[in-house]
Amino acid sequence: MTLKRKSLLDYCLFLALAVASILTAGCAGGKEAWSEEDGQAVPNQIYDKEKNLVYDLYIPKDLKKDSPVRLMLFIHGGAWKGGSRHDIAFDCRHYTKQHNCVTATIEYSLLSPQHPEVTIPTMLDEITACIGAIKEKLTAEGYQTSKIALSGVSAGGHLALLYSYSRAEESPIPIAFVFEFVGPTDFCERTLGAKDSAELLSFITGKKIKPEYLNKPKVKKLAESLSPISFVTDKSVPTIYAYGGKDWLVKICHRDALTQALEKNGVPHVCVDFPNSNHGMSNDPGKIEEFRKTVMSYCDKYMPLEKNESKMNPE
Repeated sequence: MTLKRKSLLDYCLFLALAVASILTAGCAGGKEAWSEEDGQAVPNQIYDKEKNLVYDLYIPKDLKKDSPVRLMLFIHGGAWKGGSRHDIAFDCRHYTKQHNCVTATIEYSLLSPQHPEVTIPTMLDEITACIGAIKEKLTAEGYQTSKIALSGVSAGGHLALLYSYSRAEESPIPIAFVFEFVGPTDFCERTLGAKDSAELLSFITGKKIKPEYLNKPKVKKLAESLSPISFVTDKSVPTIYAYGGKDWLVKICHRDALTQALEKNGVPHVCVDFPNSNHGMSNDPGKIEEFRKTVMSYCDKYMPLEKNESKMNPE
């Protein structure tokens, strides 16, 4: 394969993943209007001055400062090479408006030939920095932040899972649970097969990795380090996840691999299937409400509030 041909295929894969991730954000959650009556939107909060990286914060109206708050961080998709925190802002608005949660959406460094120093671990480091900045901000405002839930879509779902399983101990705020849509869970041959594993590793690293390279120690170690299921233990955080039965980008094998890892280690989990949906998760009416109700049931269990302090609205 010529370099020109390879570059074209990489670009086409990136375009498909990026567009699909944006569609997932739009279809899976819909739109959520926002006004000053709903709460306080605090945009463009810098958490890394050197890189000029920011997060947007949403605080419910009349949120009490003398009791614990529910906090969620949302991570956008876009094939690790594109997308924006704005793509997933609707989820922030929904959980803030409807369920009295403090929410945030993060902008993180993206993979690109112009910035070869950026890797998946770079993004995980930035999630740590962002959580720390959010904690500092909310503490300064007088809010109690004892736990956080992480969420993401597609590539963002992958990052949410990978961080929750491999970096939970370094999180400035303890992770209560993770909930995600269509995030890749395994980059290894064991789940994807040799061809798909090699293509995905080539895409995310920018290097040509042939199927016959997969058994080389360095390549095998790389695939394991990128795979959330490699880090699942009996101490992993509870997990909610959703996948499309007709998704040709993040195939159903990712769901099955995650389920197997969670069940093997006895980790509490709920899978909400979208059997008729592709990566956009748009062909199963009512499933998004089921997913959101499941999220709130996990909030009640793993981020409980006193009954007289909860201001959740019924779905």
